[in-house]
Amino acid sequence: MNPPASGWSLTLTHRQWTTLSEHLFSDDRGHGAVILAGTAPGPRGPRLLGRELLLAKDGEDYVTGTSGHHALSADFVRDAAERAHREGLVYLSVHNHDGRDRVAFSKVDMASHELGYPALVQLTGQTVGGLVFTPQAAAGDLWLSDGSRADLAEVNVLTSNLLRLRPLPAAKSGSHEAGRFDRPARLFGDAGQETLSRLRVAVVGLGGVGSIMVELLARLGVGHLVLIDGDIVDVTNLPRLVAAEQSDIGKPKTELAIRNARRANPEIQLTIVNQRVEHPEAKTQLSFVDWIFLAADSPAARHVSTEIGSQYLIPITQMGVKIPIRQDTGDIGQIHAVSRPLLPGEGCLWCRGFIDPTELAIDLLPEQERQAARYVAEVPAASVIALNALTAAESVNHFMLSATGLHESLGDPPTWTIHRLRTGERDQIVNRPRPDCDFCGPRGGLGRGRSLFAA
Repeated sequence: MNPPASGWSLTLTHRQWTTLSEHLFSDDRGHGAVILAGTAPGPRGPRLLGRELLLAKDGEDYVTGTSGHHALSADFVRDAAERAHREGLVYLSVHNHDGRDRVAFSKVDMASHELGYPALVQLTGQTVGGLVFTPQAAAGDLWLSDGSRADLAEVNVLTSNLLRLRPLPAAKSGSHEAGRFDRPARLFGDAGQETLSRLRVAVVGLGGVGSIMVELLARLGVGHLVLIDGDIVDVTNLPRLVAAEQSDIGKPKTELAIRNARRANPEIQLTIVNQRVEHPEAKTQLSFVDWIFLAADSPAARHVSTEIGSQYLIPITQMGVKIPIRQDTGDIGQIHAVSRPLLPGEGCLWCRGFIDPTELAIDLLPEQERQAARYVAEVPAASVIALNALTAAESVNHFMLSATGLHESLGDPPTWTIHRLRTGERDQIVNRPRPDCDFCGPRGGLGRGRSLFAA
């Protein structure tokens, strides 16, 4: 387990890493590729975001160079660099070395960088770089557009466990000191607990589920929470908001969340946005986190979170409880408590039809127009704190095991969990992406970041 590092990083989706690994490590020979990447600021330094993977064909695109080593062909480099320039993306050449948990560039590698990368920076107008991989390690040499140079601190891979590939294995840490997080550290280890303390996590919606999420994440030791909600507390919220009091009526929900988070962990860092999620400040803050917990159930919240998660390669967990009650008879249907972990590129809320375009259009209107556009007034949904706690705990458990590397399976993306409370059933649903999706598909905004994009 490597705690998150400070400095430049590259994030790859589960699918990109699977494809690249099969290409690089299928045998004991050398292979090459190019990653075109978007860019964005990150919580610990600038981020490169895998947008497209271009595999070099052996003997055609990846050929024997003048020194006897293999290299990408001139035509392959030119075509990839021109695409990087046209689409405002970073050009990253890729090859593999022998070994497993450590890797470094050879003298020949570094000489080729110094010979070719200054010209590529001029051609693309963007940062360029080289990456070298083994199955469990990665190193990167970046030549920045301002003329400076930087090492790549780590490669983040969004699988069931969040993998962090570095040039060298993480140093062994000593036994932890007893303190506030002594008991969870006995499960996660020092490195795992340190990982949680370095993460920046957003909670969108601070109502029944979101209020519990803040409590759990703060007590888990997450170092920085971004809290987004533009609503205020009313009397019907009191049974569902953690530690809510009568005197809280009329206060912003963010105020209660701040109070609870700091009671749980006085050292926690908080960023507060007292706005709906589609507000520019909320969207900016969401693009700057490691994980998004979507506890708001509006079409706008689902859409904005989905769009940002795909564009900036940020995992999302969407949560909710559905209690169907017929208004005419009072009959209660099946109660569903749902936790949906969503990895970028592996299927989204648009893919599965959980965002209605008409409702989204209405929800994005200004408040007065939004109310006027609805033919039927919304009926408040039933909500019970114990049911909210079920989906919140399910979601936090998945997040903490993923962040600290404790999931047993590294293969497939995480499944969705649906509890059907009245019959005691618990189902695992496999999420499938839609290839033509405009949000999580390769033709959409996946990994675009803040880069220019040519449609």
